Amino acid sequence: MPGVLIVSERALPGRGGLAVATSRIAKQAAARGEQVHLLAFSKDSAPGARGRREQDGVVVHPLGPPATEERRLMALTDHAVELAREHDLDVVHGMYATRGGYVATLAAAIVGARSVIAIRGNDLDRGLYRAADLPFLAHAMRHATVATAVSRSAAERASAIFDRPVEHVTNSVDAARFSPERRDNTLAAALGLEPDAAVLGFVGELREKKGMRFLLPAFAHLCEQRSARLLLIGGLRADAREAFEAFERSAPEAAARIVTVDYARDADRLTRLLALCDLMVFPSLYEGTPNAVLEAMASARPVLATAVGGHTDLITHGETGALLGLDALDRLPEAIEELLDLPREERDRLGAAARAHVLERHRPEDESDAWAEVYARARSAS
Repeated sequence: MPGVLIVSERALPGRGGLAVATSRIAKQAAARGEQVHLLAFSKDSAPGARGRREQDGVVVHPLGPPATEERRLMALTDHAVELAREHDLDVVHGMYATRGGYVATLAAAIVGARSVIAIRGNDLDRGLYRAADLPFLAHAMRHATVATAVSRSAAERASAIFDRPVEHVTNSVDAARFSPERRDNTLAAALGLEPDAAVLGFVGELREKKGMRFLLPAFAHLCEQRSARLLLIGGLRADAREAFEAFERSAPEAAARIVTVDYARDADRLTRLLALCDLMVFPSLYEGTPNAVLEAMASARPVLATAVGGHTDLITHGETGALLGLDALDRLPEAIEELLDLPREERDRLGAAARAHVLERHRPEDESDAWAEVYARARSAS
């Protein structure tokens, strides 16, 4: 029985949007009746160690990442080739063009299969300008049977640069799992969120790419105007710690008003945390189509985001949220205040419209159908 091998640097239970999307897409393919094998690195495995488990109809092959990038790529490619041959897999799908996509096109060429690559955001936005990444990106784009991108802007940009068709396949969200919740005052009190404080929310690992150097000063400004809290769901990435400590020294009063909680992989817990937030803020400098924004919108939270990547696919300014151009990020404090100054009914209207949008445009069944069509086109390619 032909099938699909999905290759990714991360999958659940790993952290981040790539892990979430990889596992979701694999599960959808299995539900359609595909034979699905998923190959991804696992930090819980010893370097080079191979594992196997079955989950949600998917055969997962965790691979312990070797110490160097060269050996990681070799190990991933060798294992992908072996799996494709052993299980007669006719499509190799690489998640993230600069690594998973490169391995997918390489392995597919070796075994005579078709290859699909998925541009997720950083791989294009950074890969074009990093000498270490560009050869992998260029190889994947040159040799993939079908190339896809998670946002319209990335699809258009990649198509123009590499002079080939690139299909737009967006992310989805399970709106039954991510749905509006009432504010849990007991949880708010446990986190130290005062009833009269305006609560800004952010989901993910805060760092430079996510607009950290704009969000923190904007929050400090807000604290000068009113009682406020910043709820960081996911905390800081390790490489952002030094910059955050500098902020703590420069604005200790505001820093003391920041509440950090661990990344909430459980949808019930995350929706309860989202319900505590008056406004979600995502000031990314570049983006794909973030699961965090989709989940906030499905939970009917009003969202303020930068007009980059998939944010512009998700948000129509003034209708399903608010957008701020990168060239206007110095206005982030004012944009936050303007939204907080809206009557609660108006913010609720934005949140309800956001949920209606994802219910219509970002359903899991539509994402699954889109990937089924991509695989069918790859298989029929000459």
